[in-house]
Amino acid sequence: MGRKTLVSWAHHSWNGWMCCGKCAPECIHCYINRAIRRYKDPQTGLQLKPWGHQLYKPKTTWDQPQQFQAETVRRGWRAGEVEDYARVFTCSISDFFIKEADQWRDAAWKVIKGTPNLVYMILTKRPEKILSHLPADWGQGYHNVWLGTSVGCKLTLPKIDVLREVPVHPEAVRWLSCEPLIEDISNEIDLTGIGWLIVGGESGDNPEYHYDPNEDWRLKILGQNATQAVHGRRVMELEWAYKMMLRARRADIPFWFKQITAGHSGVMPDALGKMYHEVPPPPHGGIWLPYKEKK
Repeated sequence: MGRKTLVSWAHHSWNGWMCCGKCAPECIHCYINRAIRRYKDPQTGLQLKPWGHQLYKPKTTWDQPQQFQAETVRRGWRAGEVEDYARVFTCSISDFFIKEADQWRDAAWKVIKGTPNLVYMILTKRPEKILSHLPADWGQGYHNVWLGTSVGCKLTLPKIDVLREVPVHPEAVRWLSCEPLIEDISNEIDLTGIGWLIVGGESGDNPEYHYDPNEDWRLKILGQNATQAVHGRRVMELEWAYKMMLRARRADIPFWFKQITAGHSGVMPDALGKMYHEVPPPPHGGIWLPYKEKK
């Protein structure tokens, strides 16, 4: 089965709504700005604006999970003796817990619950919103929902503490996406209660530069130094990623190295020597649906 997403660690991406708002230093060069150019407002026919308070609900994406579910079950191994599961990156061009999506989130939870062979990897930069926006029957969690947060610098490390407070199903995991990793956080990061660690550098056009933790990141978002704010990419030293891998080893959790800092996504270092593409097991003793790596 070929992957139906450009995200290397997922089988599929699903977007119940699109567009977002920048809320952390990692957001400055977010790929959503590039990805959203392919879409137009169904009402006006104009190109969508990636940032702001206006979200868009596509008509065509809400049937996708049922299609993914049917395909996953159809490809089940040994006539159902062991169930197949597929990983779905949820809201890859928005945020599942953004306030402007409150009107659609209950319907999204219903879709998620109704497609049990899809493991929804919900990555948010707003973990403080999770507890108050879970479905009424959440209890100790859904088996097919993995909740994660983005942490790429020291300023946003407290988000991990917030994520730890959210109950998850015993066969689900809390996870971290340290991408873009724009600062060495290996000595400060606490992986207690975390079940998966993803690390990657930032991609984007124009020259690389170093993140300055003393600079007000909001100024770039507001348009001060607009060239870097839209098109730059911040350096990730390969040593930082290596040290993060060692932290994952000490915590005995899977580690996925996604990419180095480069002009486009998915670039791997020639000297790595080994591909770190490790994934936690799916629920209920199942197996992951196989897929071909993007070359």
